[in-house]
Amino acid sequence: MVNALFKQLPEDFFVEEVLGFEPAGEGEHLFVLIEKRGMNTGWAAKLLAEACGLKERDVSHSGLKDRHAVTRQWLSVWLPGKEDPDLSSIESDELKVLTTVRHNKKLRIGTHKANRFEIVLREVSDVAAAEQALHQVSEQGFANLFGGQRFGHDDRNIKVFEDVLAGKRMKKPRQGMAISAARSLLFNQVALYRQQQGMIQQVLAGDVLMLAGSHSVFVAEEGELETLQQRLAEGDVQLTGPLWGKGGVTPLHQAGELESRAVEAYASYTEGLEKLANGARRPLWLKPDLSWQWQESNLTLSFTLPTGSFATALLENVATLTEPERFSETKS
Repeated sequence: MVNALFKQLPEDFFVEEVLGFEPAGEGEHLFVLIEKRGMNTGWAAKLLAEACGLKERDVSHSGLKDRHAVTRQWLSVWLPGKEDPDLSSIESDELKVLTTVRHNKKLRIGTHKANRFEIVLREVSDVAAAEQALHQVSEQGFANLFGGQRFGHDDRNIKVFEDVLAGKRMKKPRQGMAISAARSLLFNQVALYRQQQGMIQQVLAGDVLMLAGSHSVFVAEEGELETLQQRLAEGDVQLTGPLWGKGGVTPLHQAGELESRAVEAYASYTEGLEKLANGARRPLWLKPDLSWQWQESNLTLSFTLPTGSFATALLENVATLTEPERFSETKS
């Protein structure tokens, strides 16, 4: 087993949003690229709203970023008919405004295309074993699992979902987080089960595949399996797992049976989600463009992942991570 220290300093976890498009340069929304250190996204949005004399609901983001990190992300501020504000008052050692530009649409969750990471793992216990694991991830990829952040400390978001199933009333954001956690749990169950069966990179009859670089999906037919397996190897398509809910494209035949077996212990979750959410699909496996370098037993990794994927899902293929205790209950 390889062990490593994780997030010993904010600078050990750097993440930058890759927007994936150029803002229009005009419009009623001001896009603001910030760099923050030791600050969660909500607090940065609050400071930005105050500087603009607006309510927090007028500030949007594409995704939450970890507090215990150095992060670059975009926020958008709704400023119809208003001049660009002076944002120098919110700058500090913890928050920098890097650039501003106008756009004709607000940021919404998942708007950005990808996240670029530079991560330091310290005091890696077995450099040779970690090096071997890095080559394997680089050459073969890794399971696109949801990270522990999605489930909350001590799986509290899953416990809240069970309250939702029991009919307990709660605020929509809290319920939404719980539903997202339950869908993530079922996705992980399917991915891990297929991995255990040696089928996470094998196209089965009835599999739902996604065209690479898009969200367009289709079902694999029996007579196409050899061709689709080749397309999978070439990176043209990706196998998918479920974001459980009602409707959407679902697997059939052998793939459908496999997916059902993977989640059979969670019948109450699947039944509940079919009433609470719309079904969707997500890639089961990712092959990142990964590079790394060593400084004695300290490892620096650089890679980019699509929006919604977790860096920890990659890192945990390399080492068992130990974070400082002060971080254990303060995920943001």
